[in-house]
Amino acid sequence: MLKRLLFAGIFALVLWLGLLSNSASSQQIESRINNLEADLRRVESQLNQMQSQLGQLRVSPSQPRTTLTPRQPRNLSQTERDQMFDRLATLFVELKQQVNKLETRVSKLESR
Repeated sequence: MLKRLLFAGIFALVLWLGLLSNSASSQQIESRINNLEADLRRVESQLNQMQSQLGQLRVSPSQPRTTLTPRQPRNLSQTERDQMFDRLATLFVELKQQVNKLETRVSKLESR
């Protein structure tokens, strides 16, 4: 009887810990997704700034400034969208690695 009670207690503990670890991992995944979304917004902002600066450089003072018209979105196939998403994901991973390296260098410099 004691063995059964002990086994049931251990089983309940393992089950409970399993449920907690799943919620923790889903929170980690959600956190990573939120970080990627924030990184995407920063990259988009930087891209917009660069496009604006490039537009200012291309316009000579004698020419009147023209407003940019937004491009019409292309109809992309699902395969093309998947490829673009894969490329974007790769760029984000590379960007994150570069940021991590820079943060490591900065922390080393600050600790000196």
